[in-house]
Amino acid sequence: MTAGVGEFFGNEAQQGLQRRAAHLWSLIGDDPRFSSHGRAIGLAEHHPDSLAMQIALARLQGVGPQESVPTSELERLRLALEVEGLVVDSFVDWRGDEAALDAARALLAARSLPEDLEIVSVDAETPAEDLAALDQLTQSCGVLLPMGAFMRGLRRPSVCLFARDRTGAVVGATASVMQFHPAGRKAGLAWWGMLATDERRRGQGIAIVMGAMSLLAMNERFGTKAFFTGIRKGNEASEALCARLGLAPTEAHDVIAIDPAVLSGGRLTK
Repeated sequence: MTAGVGEFFGNEAQQGLQRRAAHLWSLIGDDPRFSSHGRAIGLAEHHPDSLAMQIALARLQGVGPQESVPTSELERLRLALEVEGLVVDSFVDWRGDEAALDAARALLAARSLPEDLEIVSVDAETPAEDLAALDQLTQSCGVLLPMGAFMRGLRRPSVCLFARDRTGAVVGATASVMQFHPAGRKAGLAWWGMLATDERRRGQGIAIVMGAMSLLAMNERFGTKAFFTGIRKGNEASEALCARLGLAPTEAHDVIAIDPAVLSGGRLTK
C-alpha cells in the first residue's frame, strides 16, 4: 500500500469521517466545485445550489463544509441547515497575501525556535509512527490532523511541519494545503493553520514561529501567495497570532453542517 493511503487520524468517529471522505474524494476530487485539505470534502464556495449539496455531504460523511459564505447569508443558511436536523458550526474566514509572507519573514528574522527543537517536514517517506506521534499531539490540543494522503502531499501540494525535542517527543505542528482544484476560481489559495503546541511548551513562541515557517515553505516550494484560515468567533488568541502574521478577517465564513446521527461530538475540529 502506498504510504499515506489509509492513514486516518483523530478519535474513532473522526477516523470514520476521514475514511468516508477518502472514498468520496475518489469520486469527486477532480470536480472544481469541491475542495478538501484532508479532513472532509466540502463545497469550494457558496452558490445558489449549495444548500442541497451541503446537506448531501453532511449525510454522506457526517459533516458538510461550505467555504466563503457571505455574512449576509450566514443566518439564513444556519436556519436552513438546522431545520434539516443538522448541527451548525462556523469560522470567520481570515486571509493573507504578500503581507503575510512579509510578516513571516520579519518574524523569523527576529525569532527562532528553542534550541532543543528540530523541524521535520512530512513527505511520502515519513515513517507512519511519526504521524502517529503527531496525531497524539494534535488530539491533545483539540485539533484534527488531516488524513495522511494530504499531509504527505499525495492529493494536493502541501506542507506539514512538526517540531520534536531531543527525546523524540513531538511538541509543535503546523500545516498548509492547496485545497482547491487547480482549474477552479480559487486556485492558488491555500488553507493554512493546524497550529498545535504541547501544553508543557506553551509560551515559548513555538506556534507563531512554526506558522511563519509553513507560510514561507508553501511560497518557496509552490509559489503560493494567498492563504486562508478559519477562526471561531471569540478565539482571541488565534486572532492575535494571525494578525501578527499579516492575516485579516473577511466578510466570509466557513460553515460546517454536522449530522449527529453520523458523526458524534458536534465539532469537526477546534
